[in-house]
Amino acid sequence: MGFFVSWLIGIVLFLLLMLLITPVQIHLYYGRVGENDHIVVELSVWYRLIRRKYEIPMVFMKATEEGPEVVAKVETVQHKTKTKDKVQDLTRKQVNKWYHNYREVLERVHDMQPLFAKFLRRIHCTRLEWHTVMGAGQASETGALTGIIWAVKSMIVGAISNAISLRIIPSLSVQPVWNQAFIRTQFQCELHVILGHIFLVVFRLFIQLRKGRTRKWRTAPSEA
Repeated sequence: MGFFVSWLIGIVLFLLLMLLITPVQIHLYYGRVGENDHIVVELSVWYRLIRRKYEIPMVFMKATEEGPEVVAKVETVQHKTKTKDKVQDLTRKQVNKWYHNYREVLERVHDMQPLFAKFLRRIHCTRLEWHTVMGAGQASETGALTGIIWAVKSMIVGAISNAISLRIIPSLSVQPVWNQAFIRTQFQCELHVILGHIFLVVFRLFIQLRKGRTRKWRTAPSEA
């Protein structure tokens, strides 16, 4: 009986260790042709043995009484089978609610920024491509816009390289179209992170939230 329990504990510890050291691959894709947007987020582990993909093939803005609203058609694809297909609306009210929740978490977790900064450095980027074909209709405007796009791309890629571990040289291009107004852009990025690092940052965030809630509860009577 003792041997069976030890054997069972050993198997559980081995599976837990394998889970913690499992690499997670994240593939991000964004494409825009004219006014049509296409966003794909794919998560996979164990060499794509288990993967889940989210596709947003339709994103557009519409005006409402509460302000501009983003409408997205979201498709969940798992094992080449589409499991969900729904339309989601993102209003200004929802954005304000998310921002309020973020500020509340920020007040409870005073060292959240260093925590996430350390976690981001553990993310490895193995692919970063961003290609754009564009034209403003006139040669002078197209030339000026080309320079602006190059500057914006360089600034964003620089921010990405400062936040995460960039393991490759980014592939960037801007191709001007001089005789017509046109826009086509494609962005692809592949990220790798160990699942144990995700568990660790979630656990630390949970502990900090508990401490922040306790501090807030203790200081409330004195403030009153």
